[in-house]
Amino acid sequence: MARYFFHTSDGTREYDDVGVDLADAAAARREAARFGGGLLQDNPDIVQNEHGLRINVVGEAGSLTFAIVITALDPRWESEQA
Repeated sequence: MARYFFHTSDGTREYDDVGVDLADAAAARREAARFGGGLLQDNPDIVQNEHGLRINVVGEAGSLTFAIVITALDPRWESEQA
């Protein structure tokens, strides 16, 4: 078992200083997806700001294991670029 920390950013940063003991990085990825889903369920407007939602999953040693990034894209973006 290893401890993983789930730091979030949606324009402001929140650091997880407790973490969760999980079997491996695959289990941490599943937990991060569930965690993000819970955040979206509680506050679906979280992705409406320009920052979206980012969940950095960090291992015990402090290095980034992976990140989940959720954004809402403006459908007019491509037409504005032309």
